[in-house]
Amino acid sequence: MIMEPSVASTNREREEEARIMDAITRREVRMRPRWYFVLRGVLLIAAVLLLFLLLLYLVSFIIFALHENGAWFAPHFGLSGWSLLVTAVPWSLLLLAFAFIVILASLLMRYEFVYHRPLLYFLFSAILVVTVGGFLIASTSLQPGLLPYEAATPVLGGFYRYETSYPSNVHRGTIVALAGDGTFVIADDLGATSTVAPATGVMFADPLHAGDVVLVFGASGEDGVIRAFGVETIASVSSSHAE
Repeated sequence: MIMEPSVASTNREREEEARIMDAITRREVRMRPRWYFVLRGVLLIAAVLLLFLLLLYLVSFIIFALHENGAWFAPHFGLSGWSLLVTAVPWSLLLLAFAFIVILASLLMRYEFVYHRPLLYFLFSAILVVTVGGFLIASTSLQPGLLPYEAATPVLGGFYRYETSYPSNVHRGTIVALAGDGTFVIADDLGATSTVAPATGVMFADPLHAGDVVLVFGASGEDGVIRAFGVETIASVSSSHAE
């Protein structure tokens, strides 16, 4: 004889109630005061909010760091630029951010809007929200505003100096001299000069002017000349004159 689904469900519910009552009778289940559940809920919400804010901070910092060290602009110049960006990404911070997302998922698994959906769906949604939020925060003055405090905070200072340092194939400077064959000379913030020449088969698309602040993408050869596969103008003298 096959029982109807409703009858079978009712029987399971009765068995579960009987099991719970039996456990209470044997004092295997302890009653918790209401304040215990309220406090646990408050602590859970606080932990979720803290993790979410840390995630937004980490992602916004990664974007900020890649802008600061110039690697963000490298993909404009093809595969060499993409390779430079991949090597410049702070992968340890990305892995830390992903670990935070997994912890966040584990904290929220008790809620219906999470455990009723596939875990991959939640992870994808969390990554999307955190990425968009990171870009929005990176566009504000939060990260630049924290830079003046790096010297007073050893941990934060080392964190910022390490992550925003220029990759070996990114050079920032001001153009101090131009040559007709595309070669030019840049001076860094300390006044040290470097000669830049186009790499084989490369032509710089944008016109360059003495006084422009540029990012040069390329490796320095044994002769000390930077063979650039791309140049990004950060501040142009011609545009400032036009204003």
